[in-house]
Formats: sequence, C-alpha cells, structure tokens
Amino acid sequence: MLGGVLLINLLLSLKSATSDPCFSYTTLDQPWRATNGSQMSICDDNFNWNGWYRLLYNGMNIRMPESCINYNRCGTFATFWLNGSHPQISDGIITRQACGSWTSGCCQYSVSIQVKACPQNYYVYKFVSPNVCFAGYCAGTQIHSKILSPHV
Repeated sequence: MLGGVLLINLLLSLKSATSDPCFSYTTLDQPWRATNGSQMSICDDNFNWNGWYRLLYNGMNIRMPESCINYNRCGTFATFWLNGSHPQISDGIITRQACGSWTSGCCQYSVSIQVKACPQNYYVYKFVSPNVCFAGYCAGTQIHSKILSPHV
C-alpha cells in the first residue's frame, strides 16, 4: 500500500514539473531579435505561437527590454517590448502588456503576454500574435545575471 502511495506522489510531482513552464518551453535563440538588430521585415504575426518561450542571445540568457525600443530594430518594423518590470520567482506567472513601438509612439500597438521567473535565473514568456505585421518581440543584448530570489 505504501509503495502505491509513493508511486502516486511521484507521478503527481512529475506531472507538476512538466506543466511548469520553467521546464517546458521552446528556446528562441534568434540574434536578429536583439535590440541591436536591424530591420529585416520579420512578422511575428505569421508565427504559430504555442506555449512558453525562453529568450537567448547566442546561447546566453537574456530577457525582453523593459523600456521603449525604437522602431526598425529587432529584425522588424514595429518592436515589442515589456511594459513593466519582470517578476520575481515568488510572483509566479504574471500578465504584462507588451507594447509595439512604431511611428506614432512607444505603445502604438499592445498585447497581453504572460511572464514567469524561473529558479535557474531566466524568464519564460507566453507570447501571442502581435496582430500587426511587420512586428516582432524584442530581446535585449545584455546577459541576464540578476539573482532572482524569492521574497520571504
């Protein structure tokens, strides 16, 4: 009987780990997404966003910028950045506005995305279609090394 209970607990913990976006994501290591990337007519509206994504820059941890990015960067025309701060681990999954910069301002377009801080010192994002073309999600160029400690 005890073995059965242990097996059930093990299966439940495995299911929990695989449903945690920190352990179930797709990496986006596309240097053209960086804020120093020039306009290339990329259209994230054409991408089938499904699930969670981790941003890398040449294999290194990075995160979305938290301030306005000039348009015609990040491999596209309208550049999407995170309007607000990134979460702490203790915040769990949060919803933030992603703003798209274009000729009429820093937040001419916007969508809601989800963000989570992961214990291994990176972030995952649940991106959605920006509903405008040509637009793309930006990634920073600074290696993310801030320690993400939970609030106690």
